[in-house]
Amino acid sequence: MRPRVVLVTDPVFGDDGIVRCVEAVAHALPEGALAVQLRDKQRPLVSLRVFASRLRLVTRAVGAALVINGDARLARDVGADGVHLGTGAGTVQGARAAAGADAWVSVSAHSDADVRRAIADGADAALVSPVFPSRPPSLHAAAKEGRGLEALRSARALAQTLAPDAADHPSGGDRLAVYALGGVDADNARACAQAGADGVAVVRALLATPDPGRIARALHDALTARW
Repeated sequence: MRPRVVLVTDPVFGDDGIVRCVEAVAHALPEGALAVQLRDKQRPLVSLRVFASRLRLVTRAVGAALVINGDARLARDVGADGVHLGTGAGTVQGARAAAGADAWVSVSAHSDADVRRAIADGADAALVSPVFPSRPPSLHAAAKEGRGLEALRSARALAQTLAPDAADHPSGGDRLAVYALGGVDADNARACAQAGADGVAVVRALLATPDPGRIARALHDALTARW
């Protein structure tokens, strides 16, 4: 599993809007190029489980992967492909113990120390953020300052020098994949790729546009040189 585009959901856009976006993006990209990360920290668990199950059906139908934010047991229960761990959300080992040994596990990386920890723990991917100035998922939260492209260059260097051999990786994969998150859009995705990103993780770049398929293709094309 090596998606080029990770679509991080935001409940502000509504369940139906998210599903429409997922379908449009998946149809615009090659199969396997899209992963959907379900992120909703406010929804009651019962409701979240219902939507996660719906997204599992949708993503499976369109050839996209599904990743659950912060809840490995829910990921297991709905048959998701992986788990994303935010700061303080548990360990990579614990996520695989709950979701399955083959679960794809990504982690938040707000510093080089986070990247080193991700490599040591055997994570499959690190979402390096915020690369550019960005607004958090909540519309009422303050904007975050960007760390700049140097954060990606540093993460890439660490991934290349510290990564274990594929045979030693807990999930059987190779080095840590680096994703750019935070203020990423079709205009700056190429710069992210040139700085070392394997892919991009986006929220409003896809959910807030009237033509997510076109934007998804532009993001994908900007990353092509990295693959």
